[in-house]
Amino acid sequence: MKYNYYKYIIFYVWGIIFFSGCSSMKPAQYPEVIYNYRQPLVSVTYEYGEIDIEIPIVFPGLIPEELTFEVFAKGDSAHPLLTVKNEATNLMKVFLPQGVLGVDTKNNFIRIIPHHPDFVSLSVPFFGIDFGSIVLDPVHIVQEPLNVAGVVTNRLTDSTLARVDVSLYLKDELLQKVYSNEKGQYALTLPGEFKDQEFFRIIAGEKLVFAPFRKDINFKKSKDLIVNIGLGPSQDLADLGNLYITNKNNVHFRDKPHIGGMTLFLLPEGEPIAVEQVSKGLYYGTIEILVSSGKNVKMSGWLEREDTDLLFFENIFKEENENDQAL
Repeated sequence: MKYNYYKYIIFYVWGIIFFSGCSSMKPAQYPEVIYNYRQPLVSVTYEYGEIDIEIPIVFPGLIPEELTFEVFAKGDSAHPLLTVKNEATNLMKVFLPQGVLGVDTKNNFIRIIPHHPDFVSLSVPFFGIDFGSIVLDPVHIVQEPLNVAGVVTNRLTDSTLARVDVSLYLKDELLQKVYSNEKGQYALTLPGEFKDQEFFRIIAGEKLVFAPFRKDINFKKSKDLIVNIGLGPSQDLADLGNLYITNKNNVHFRDKPHIGGMTLFLLPEGEPIAVEQVSKGLYYGTIEILVSSGKNVKMSGWLEREDTDLLFFENIFKEENENDQAL
């Protein structure tokens, strides 16, 4: 009996649901829209500009293994914006964020540091932009130049000589010729790739009545050489006797006056000699020889009188139409 009681209750509940439908379970309704006052979502896209710099690199000679690039901006030479170490290449690219370069003046620069003892660093200035591309002019990475400098003087008076030709040869090839200035100073400069070459020679004073100055040099120990040039006889030589100079090339300078004497040197044209004795068409005198150590050594001997002329100091420069001395 109890079982039938529960059965009737279940049928009753299902009947109510069946006839009333889902409306009997309808949620509560509100007369107005209810806002929760949350802020709407906003999506923002940022566009960043970039500066890319292209640097064409040219290596005329020796190529260093690596290069360091330091980028400086707005006149600040102490704090680089970027430092990049890279193998030697024909085109280097660096990238910077926008707005870091100065755009009003050429106050930005790139310092390029070759990693090799024969090179020196160099700076490349450039105008900046806010963003975009910059292509610089080709940069030549060359070895440190070789320099020879000195003063040209008259050895007799110790006075400086202006307008004296000074030439630098590699074997028989003329590399450069300059002239001393009003203070007697001169300077010669060669590209660094000549550093390991040999057989350099300085010849100076080819336009003077004296024999030219000649000196062999090399750059094995230093890239900067000081070579002072003294032309003409010294005062020490002048004190020994009257001064003459040879009037042609290949003058025999012998140890004895007779025919059997041995030729010590073949003197060039313009070689000063202090004559101390005269004998039967011969002169006995002393010459100065520049040795490899840079010192002048005196040697005495005999030569033909007809091969010499008395030395006058009124004008020590040759006439313009006279030929240059040969090497």
